[in-house]
Amino acid sequence: MTNEDVVPNRFGPDTRHDFHVLKDGDLFAVFQASGQINARDATIGEARSKDGLFFRDTRYLSRLSLSINGTDLIELGHDARGDAVGFRSDLANSRLIDSLGTEFQDFQLHIRRDRFLSDGLFDRILISNYGTATAELDVVIDCWADFRDIFEVRGAEPTERGEILPPEYDTTEIRFRYSTADGRLMATRVRLDSCPQFESGRAHIGVSLPPKARREISCIVQISEQFIGVEEDVDSSKARHGAQDPMHPAPSFDNARRAAAERMDSRIGRTARIRTSRPSFDAWLSRSSADLALLTADLPTGPYPHAGVPWFSVPFGRDGLITALQTLWLDAELAAGVLDFLAATQAMRVDAFRDAQPGKILHEHRNGELARTGAVPFHHYYGGIDQTLLFVVLAHEYWKRTADHDRLRQLLPAIRAAMDWAATYGDRDGDGFIEYARSAETGLRNQGWKDSEDSVFHADGALCDSPVALIEVQGYYVAALRAAADLFSAMRTEFDAGALRQQADRLVEKIDAAYWDDGLGTYCIALDANDRPVRVAASNAGHLPFFGAALPRRLDRLFATLSNPRLLSGWGIRTVATDAARYNPMGYHNGSVWPHDNSLIAAGATTAGHTGLACQITTELFDASCHFPEHRLPELWCGLSRTETAQPVAFPSACAPQAWAAGSAFLCLQACLGLEIDARASTVRITDPVLPADLDWLEVNGLCVDGHCADLIFRRCGTEVIDVEIVRADAALTIDITSAQARL
Repeated sequence: MTNEDVVPNRFGPDTRHDFHVLKDGDLFAVFQASGQINARDATIGEARSKDGLFFRDTRYLSRLSLSINGTDLIELGHDARGDAVGFRSDLANSRLIDSLGTEFQDFQLHIRRDRFLSDGLFDRILISNYGTATAELDVVIDCWADFRDIFEVRGAEPTERGEILPPEYDTTEIRFRYSTADGRLMATRVRLDSCPQFESGRAHIGVSLPPKARREISCIVQISEQFIGVEEDVDSSKARHGAQDPMHPAPSFDNARRAAAERMDSRIGRTARIRTSRPSFDAWLSRSSADLALLTADLPTGPYPHAGVPWFSVPFGRDGLITALQTLWLDAELAAGVLDFLAATQAMRVDAFRDAQPGKILHEHRNGELARTGAVPFHHYYGGIDQTLLFVVLAHEYWKRTADHDRLRQLLPAIRAAMDWAATYGDRDGDGFIEYARSAETGLRNQGWKDSEDSVFHADGALCDSPVALIEVQGYYVAALRAAADLFSAMRTEFDAGALRQQADRLVEKIDAAYWDDGLGTYCIALDANDRPVRVAASNAGHLPFFGAALPRRLDRLFATLSNPRLLSGWGIRTVATDAARYNPMGYHNGSVWPHDNSLIAAGATTAGHTGLACQITTELFDASCHFPEHRLPELWCGLSRTETAQPVAFPSACAPQAWAAGSAFLCLQACLGLEIDARASTVRITDPVLPADLDWLEVNGLCVDGHCADLIFRRCGTEVIDVEIVRADAALTIDITSAQARL
């Protein structure tokens, strides 16, 4: 994901690794390991720092830093809580002179900072005196709100801004306000539980602390946005976390913490159904579940996974669809929310600025000031070539997983419109392939999942001219045609399902004729504007088997190429091969490793009978997770070979957490288990299961299909055989196991 044509430097200057993230609904915070929020950094400029408390693409708090008697604090350690709700930092004083002139050496004062988000930011600061004298302290909480748009933080230069109003002070609080260029009033309230002395944005709190005594200070930050003559969008709701009446009383610290934990537990429980013989593998799965829960916002249309923090904490069509596909076997509710939101925001008319055509599914929804005023096209932006096809695919998979005919009937108009878009606008020249070319210079130049400026290039490194027909998109089209045929047939519509299936079969042959390259041993990454094959070996072709778009006779050669060290790094499959002209292991799309990309390849390998590769990919992603903090797979990492590096090399500005990176663990595991669910027949099918990462056993508990549930255990018996034990299964549910030892 990029917006590179709008923001020249995708990442902005702030590429620190030491940032931490909390998120609750549309509200998220980015801060340093010390807990300090400090966008005022001379090396990168205040506007460009990623630190802050953000809500719907606006930074409502740019500074919240703590000091004592004019001295900075020493970080001792930090802990991101396992429930994904809270963060704790342990700090100590550096040498200071207290307010009465008493000297305190380093490490005589201990400061613990507990933080979480729940309809605001809650900070609890606990100061303990381990010195031998009473400490007369001036505790300073320095706060400010710059109300910067997320695109400003990332490097855009706005031509117009609203007005920052003077701060307002009360006995225990300070209020920052901003009047936007489009008539909204935003406010941030910082409230303390003591009566500080205010000096500009600084709150001075006098603390007298005898030896061995402690003092607690609470700080609550609440935000509000008043809509003055502006209608809210489909993803807006008074129940949404974050925005509220600025004078609304905040709940107590403990009550708010309890409410946040309960919300998170409920979300985590939707995918946390798996236990294995390896605690480290369980830690990867637990972190993935927690990250998905953290990123999921409860919209009026249902749950929707925001793409990633910090830059993409908004609904993205492609990301939401793939994340829903990855987790569908465990959590159908997420898929329902994704489908309903995207159907509600489907384009209705042609709009070149937003790359919209009737029937096209949303690429990205932003609600910051620059998007709302049209300075950037991303308020409702449709400039992606694949999400409309993936919408149809997910609708079919959801129906297969749930047999939810009522929702399918509601989605049917959106599915029809999506297929009409593919035939009318997606296939621009009538050759049967889906191509993209941006409609306006402000849009994205490249519109597949590899959407950075230089991600589609010829063998000599020359960039491709549009229109471009990406190989994986043709695979999605094959799957969408077959999905639509099944759905239209099930709903007894007037559409000719047989004709759609025939079109899909012909398209598979056309793809092979146009894209297969014997010299590369794979399908070319794309066709350019002149229908010339773009002869670059890339991961894109690995998506075809999962979507049923590769000829059987090509599969062995395709997977051999994907398994070659030119693509397989030891930490996962790279986006392009090492002999490609623009290969760069530190490139965003040109040599890095993306876990979601690998999960789709692993799933396709299983459908083609190459479970060994699915197992290897899963193991390599797991191994990578062991080297990232808290077992959290980021958006991507550098594609340096495992023979060169003892651990995966982090990509500086990768989003972490990222939804489809978190979802990768579950699709990979489904691929290894060979597990398929068909609620229409109340059946769970298991075919040729394998266990990755040297697992001895794996349990799946509470796997439910249309209200009927089962518990399964997969056990390794020797090197080749996996024994499947059906611990429990409701009578109405059929468990069909092939090529494994089954035990009731």
